[in-house]
Amino acid sequence: MKKKLLTSLFCLLSLQFVNAQTYATNFTEDDCDGVSHDLFNELDAGNIIVISFVMPCGPCATYSYPAYDAVESFANSHPGKVHFYIADDHLSTACVILENYANNYNMSNSTIFSNPNIAWSDYGTYGMPKVVVLGGSDHLVYLNKNEDKINYSEVHTAISNALSDGLSSLYDSKANTFEISTFPNPFKNNLTVSYSTSGNEKIKIEIIDLLGKSMILKNNLIRLEGSYSETLDLSAFKGGMYFIKISSSNKEQIKPINILN
Repeated sequence: MKKKLLTSLFCLLSLQFVNAQTYATNFTEDDCDGVSHDLFNELDAGNIIVISFVMPCGPCATYSYPAYDAVESFANSHPGKVHFYIADDHLSTACVILENYANNYNMSNSTIFSNPNIAWSDYGTYGMPKVVVLGGSDHLVYLNKNEDKINYSEVHTAISNALSDGLSSLYDSKANTFEISTFPNPFKNNLTVSYSTSGNEKIKIEIIDLLGKSMILKNNLIRLEGSYSETLDLSAFKGGMYFIKISSSNKEQIKPINILN
């Protein structure tokens, strides 16, 4: 009895491990329009990729569409950044059938693949459709769901998290060359930001929320070489975590700020 119990426990843990794959699997393949895609290059460029592995049938569409709808919800706030891929589950369906499937079920703004090197098995257990949300320079899996476990809210949250992590990595990048200090931080209402310029620069100051939505506070500030401070009235913003971005034509820096309620 104890041996059977341990075997069952081992199988359960193994299944959980398979379902919890942390990293995406790369591919370099053409889509059904003949356009080449390198998954890791696209993720490294800051794109979020949502893949729905399907068999072209009604039930798959029922559970794929919420993921497609979540992707489309970012079209205005993050144009060209969040993409929906449809991939054949058993690697045997012709492109024309998959394209008709996408059009018939109102998912026409999809990139479609029928290629054996893009496989659902890279992401664990079978169950159609399978939806994965991939993002970041670390090529992370932010969501991995099957069938009726797929819903708009969780896909939307996974995409938001991937976009937020992308902003954080930009903040950490050594390529950013502005020196920024903020005071106080956390703060209510007013924030003072200090920075230095090398001369003859047009400065833009933005606030970015965790979904990546930007609001420009100041633009085309002409600054000669030296140190500057700007006091920003942020009383219209709700409390929470944001990023402040200062940029010119050839450099930028991002730092996190925390607005108190």
